[in-house]
Amino acid sequence: MTIQQYVQMKHTIFLSFSLVFLIQFVSCTKKSFTFVQFSDPQMGFISNNANVDAEKKLLTEAVNYVNSTKPAFVVITGDLVNKRTDTNQINAFKKIISLIDKNIPVYLIPGNHDIGQNPTAEEIDFYFKYNNYDRFNFNHEGVCFIGLNSCYIKGGVIQEQEQLEWLKNVFSNNKNSRKIIFTHHPFFINDIDEEEAYFNIPVEKRKTYFDLFKENNTRVVFAGHHHNNGSTNYNGIDMIITSSIGKQLGNFKPGFREITVYPDSITHKYIEINTSERFSDAQ
Repeated sequence: MTIQQYVQMKHTIFLSFSLVFLIQFVSCTKKSFTFVQFSDPQMGFISNNANVDAEKKLLTEAVNYVNSTKPAFVVITGDLVNKRTDTNQINAFKKIISLIDKNIPVYLIPGNHDIGQNPTAEEIDFYFKYNNYDRFNFNHEGVCFIGLNSCYIKGGVIQEQEQLEWLKNVFSNNKNSRKIIFTHHPFFINDIDEEEAYFNIPVEKRKTYFDLFKENNTRVVFAGHHHNNGSTNYNGIDMIITSSIGKQLGNFKPGFREITVYPDSITHKYIEINTSERFSDAQ
């Protein structure tokens, strides 16, 4: 081996080790990011549709928090209004949400108060007069985020099958990504085998969807609808329920959830509006 060949070999080895170190360094220092989940502002619920005064104040406080902390994005998991055909409620919700910093994307899905518990063609058409979509998917920092119209799943309407095929296609196009899913209805409140009731998804569908989620690297499902906080797990997937920004049906105060995604974990905390208290959960 000549001196020139020896020097070249050492140079190649140095570059190889440097590249390995750089890859490991980038992997270890990959940034975390934070996003916020609003659920069930349900404009008009507190006053039984007489006005939206209370919800406007609460939703404005939540928007102010978002604008001050600047999360990567905001997801709203349904029941935007209490009476789906009340344009005053619809416009009040839209006006306040429009105050979110334009650099912070906002994604939403409907709840049963927006599109119906068993959506009819008329209810779906009315929803789309004021909204451009009823499901979404996007990628951020290597994580695939998916929002589903759970009213189709709950009601068992014909649109559910089309949405399911869309979901499978999203999974197929994002095979190597972690998945985080949003629905309005929780699939279950305490246990995947619990009886069907107003607040959950039909029994026979839960394991079908959660098996599909498991096959496709889903880490957590965030939902609302219950107007209470909840946390449970099935087959390694967390089912997290976020209480309402507006009227409560449990012991929590109005609030929203702040979620931080790390390269190897997800943490979240429920933030009560008008209070500094924080309730933390790590997943």
